[in-house]
Amino acid sequence: MDLIAICDRELTGVAPDWVHLFPAGEMTGRDGRRFNLANAQGVIDAFAQNAVDLPVDYEHQSDKPGIAQTGPVPAAGWIKELKADALGLWGRVEWTAQARELIADKAYRYLSPSFLYTKAGGVITRLKGAGLVHNPNLQLQALASQEDVMSATDEFKGAIASALGLPDDADESVVLCAVQELSGSATPDPAKYVPIEAVADLMKDRNEGRASQSAERAEAKVTEAMAQGYLSPAMKDWATALCTQNEASFDAFITKSVPQFAHLFKPSHMTGLPPGATPGSITAEQSEVASSICSQLGLKPEALAD
Repeated sequence: MDLIAICDRELTGVAPDWVHLFPAGEMTGRDGRRFNLANAQGVIDAFAQNAVDLPVDYEHQSDKPGIAQTGPVPAAGWIKELKADALGLWGRVEWTAQARELIADKAYRYLSPSFLYTKAGGVITRLKGAGLVHNPNLQLQALASQEDVMSATDEFKGAIASALGLPDDADESVVLCAVQELSGSATPDPAKYVPIEAVADLMKDRNEGRASQSAERAEAKVTEAMAQGYLSPAMKDWATALCTQNEASFDAFITKSVPQFAHLFKPSHMTGLPPGATPGSITAEQSEVASSICSQLGLKPEALAD
């Protein structure tokens, strides 16, 4: 024989379309009674077979015939649909305008389901309706947040299903199986995935190639700048390092410079030096010999350079 029970839950300012009626599995009310939503689908099937919307009233007046009634028992809303998920059993309520206003004004803060259950084990078998009440019994999620929780849960599940290539409305068990297969036995497609070691080697080779090209380009630019007299031989190492690390700075330095070292790189016949000689390489002894020869021949010292 099924028994009747009523339990309460909190409402917090908003009357959402979907309300949390029971938590999943076993539950204990504030009055100490224990119940068990062992077969949520069975409760849903019983509701569908009844084919009648279930009432949400005020203070369970329709479940307490012993209380003297001073007039009609108005409905606060009607339960139109049930569904279950990992959080328990949910009901879609079509609220009256008065109930929405009372909930928004916090005149009523709790919802209490009315249901049938077995004496042995307290298994919930059928939903009878619900009531807006002041004193809660069951500890359920706050009504104002339920709509957000449900929409966020459904949205997240839909996103996962879509990422797995499943329909957005795929059943939770189907999504779970797909995730388990992916994390357990799935082998990455070699056409789509590359081992991280191969990527690291590729990046290393690429960086080394770029560094080599940069060094070669810097060497060529410094050599050209020296040939044009913008750099002295002593500046070569510094200029090469600068050009390798910051080519733009090197270019800016050359642009602002003048070819003040051009005489160091002129052909020997233009500098008055013997072939192959560089400024400063003529010794004092060589200078004296050159002067003696010119004196005997009646020539100027510069004539030996011609």
